[in-house]
Amino acid sequence: MQEDDRQIGDILRSARQTAGLEVEDVVFRTGLPRSVVLALEAEDFSSFASPVYARSFLSQYSEFLNVDAHGWLEALEPGSFSAAGMLHPLVEAPSEEAPAKSPSPGSGGAWLSLLGLSALSVGIVVASIKGYAFFEARFGGEPPKPAAVPIAPPQPAAAAAPAEKPPVPSPPPPQEVTEDPSAPPPRAIIVR
Repeated sequence: MQEDDRQIGDILRSARQTAGLEVEDVVFRTGLPRSVVLALEAEDFSSFASPVYARSFLSQYSEFLNVDAHGWLEALEPGSFSAAGMLHPLVEAPSEEAPAKSPSPGSGGAWLSLLGLSALSVGIVVASIKGYAFFEARFGGEPPKPAAVPIAPPQPAAAAAPAEKPPVPSPPPPQEVTEDPSAPPPRAIIVR
């Protein structure tokens, strides 16, 4: 694959060190996560979710360091990656030794769960009703109506002479206003 017998991790690490770069410098300049750079230099391709990610990160890192990784990129084809046994299954198959124990139909676990769920539901309903009553009493909707004032029964009218009404003063006659043409116009008052 490569001209020398060194592994790609050693080649990448020595190219980075030859360029005088620290891992943090590579992370800053390439945008690759620190864990990816360290995994590539340690040749830990199993830490990647799929061979596509391993291939992409190796391609980016090798281009940044001007390292020819063509042979290694071909080795990371998805088919060869899983064939080499480096791709771990996401879900392990259950072992034959310990079969899963299913609950029996007559077990009390179902009744206990149903009882707990019912108690929780009743508790929520009671708390909601009590909370509503509390807030209604505290912040109530309508203000209380004032108490009714008793009205005294009407007094029987005595047969008295009608009282004389005082004379209503008549309004003064309007005065004639003469405007002075040289006077400034009246100002308007604006009230907000």
